[in-house]
Amino acid sequence: MLILAISTSCKDEAIATDDDVSTTDCTTTGTVNQSTNAEIETMRLAMVAFRSSLSSTLLNEGSTCLDNERFYLWHNTPANNGNRDGITYGDLNASQLTAFKNIMKLFLSSGGYKKVYEITELSEGWLSNVMSNVWSPSYYSIDMFGDPSSSGSWGFQLDGHHCVVNFLVHGDNVSIVPAFLGGEPAANTYNGVAFDIFSDERDLALNLYKSLSTTELSSASSTSTTHSLQVGPADKNGDVDPYRGAYDYSGFKKGLKYSDMSASAKANLILVMKEYVYNLSTTFADVWWADITANIDDTYFVWINDTGTTPTATSEFYYRIYNPYLWAEFNTEGSTGANSATIPDYNHVHTITRIPNNPTTDNGGDYGIFAQIINDNGVKTLYEHYALADHHNKSIMKFDYTVKGLENLHNHSHSHSM
Repeated sequence: MLILAISTSCKDEAIATDDDVSTTDCTTTGTVNQSTNAEIETMRLAMVAFRSSLSSTLLNEGSTCLDNERFYLWHNTPANNGNRDGITYGDLNASQLTAFKNIMKLFLSSGGYKKVYEITELSEGWLSNVMSNVWSPSYYSIDMFGDPSSSGSWGFQLDGHHCVVNFLVHGDNVSIVPAFLGGEPAANTYNGVAFDIFSDERDLALNLYKSLSTTELSSASSTSTTHSLQVGPADKNGDVDPYRGAYDYSGFKKGLKYSDMSASAKANLILVMKEYVYNLSTTFADVWWADITANIDDTYFVWINDTGTTPTATSEFYYRIYNPYLWAEFNTEGSTGANSATIPDYNHVHTITRIPNNPTTDNGGDYGIFAQIINDNGVKTLYEHYALADHHNKSIMKFDYTVKGLENLHNHSHSHSM
């Protein structure tokens, strides 16, 4: 099992205030001992060293309890300093920032880290040339949950405009979901460095599409005209992840079923699925993949294409994959925040990777047991705090998703119906 149970609680009951919650203020039950796995121990020691390098102010700002709702407060609005908790890349000196990036390299495969790098530094750097007070690599934020120096249960979150990854360790178990990765532009050149962030997610899916028979394509194709992510980020700055905990995925068991595919289509679908799973480092992705393959016949594939067009690398399309242990979506968003720079619509991409919460995953999917605990504590109080707190409403232009309190400043928003 990829994610096991963890039971945690904070002395302050995770009540929403502007005060930072130090991990020394947390009482934790049900945690596990530190893993003897060499890879995980390397991860733990790297995080302990990074935390030790921070000033007490930064450590307190970036640290909170394992069950704090800050885990849920990630979204797709620009990563400027006014709308994220935790500490930012810009708060760190060069050696601290390098140390944090090295921690991510331990959790992610080389391909997974390359995507994070291209999103946060190349694509975001490109956008910073459009409007540097809205988009900047310096604005990506870090939240740390639990204390790896004294527990085998801990995590951290990288949160920003087009990159959100939730890193969790519980004993011998490691996960990185939910993981939201996007780019506008998804492919371009910045400071002389070319990037094409989602070339594999795109091209492997196109290979799958081309391998489908007429009958298979009919089953996979949706008549919907929307490319919106169905289980993506919160719509508004200040909203919690709406798909946490017991969100019901059963309605997504539609489309082309794996067991009804030809051998070539099955092989191509496997390659697409692995592209999302193996963003995680191989040792732990293998564990995740074993759960997925044990349920492979219960996998569904859906494709949405622009009416009357044949999909290409430079056209707009959407697809999703549902498996009891994997939810993956890919969409083209259409040009939004940087449309003044004339980015083609197909060159704005979003992806989301999750583990659905269902009976076979025992203790929850995304966030593991965190989801259940935070739901029980009640997200509403924190939602109200963030919806009303002025420092979570700072932004000045049109974004991918509507920003709480700024509805009158722009008119672009997304529908999640399908």
